[in-house]
Amino acid sequence: MIPRSAIALASFIFLSAAAPDPILNRVITEARANPPTSLAFERQTRTVSQENGGENESQLRVDRWDGRIFTLVSINGKPPAAKEADSFRKAAGARPVPGYYRIADLLKAGAVRLNDPQGRLVYRVTGLPKGTISVGKDVSANVMADFFVDASGAQPYVTRTRTVLIKPLSFFMVAKLDSLEIINDYKLDGNGKPYLAHATQAIAGAQFGKQGTTRIESNYSMLR
Repeated sequence: MIPRSAIALASFIFLSAAAPDPILNRVITEARANPPTSLAFERQTRTVSQENGGENESQLRVDRWDGRIFTLVSINGKPPAAKEADSFRKAAGARPVPGYYRIADLLKAGAVRLNDPQGRLVYRVTGLPKGTISVGKDVSANVMADFFVDASGAQPYVTRTRTVLIKPLSFFMVAKLDSLEIINDYKLDGNGKPYLAHATQAIAGAQFGKQGTTRIESNYSMLR
């Protein structure tokens, strides 16, 4: 027999989870109003990698999204070879287009409302939908994401997302992911629409006994 206190607690948790959250609903609705086909941007991405404490290897890439396809503009200031451009286009086409619109599906994945020590409104999601984050292996279920919301204006919007690996992961006995942090910053354009402005990824781990780190920083310039 289940104690009445347990039944009461279960009912409380269910009702609390089902309670409508007008701010969350408005954030999700706004995010859905900006699909990738409505976006056009240029992205500058610098990737810095280091293996076994050696020298840094750096690459600067520029690409564009026109609402339909990605185009690789340059690598380290030089036009890409045809093979590089084709390979990039295929790889980019297999991944979601970066953008504020993605917040809608991520916040639907069991967001819990809380306030951080600075008093900011935050929605936390533990475990993101499959396919959200891949580092050679899909680790979406193994991360926790915080969505920081500015609700001071007429339309609340997410100003920053911070996603971190919950605990280190081992892959097939040959690789280990020690840490992962992804930070996306969003701004408002001239029409008051939020857009992805800046993103960083910091990854540390090992493969075949070689320790390494990678930092990827991207800046987005909206073209429309």
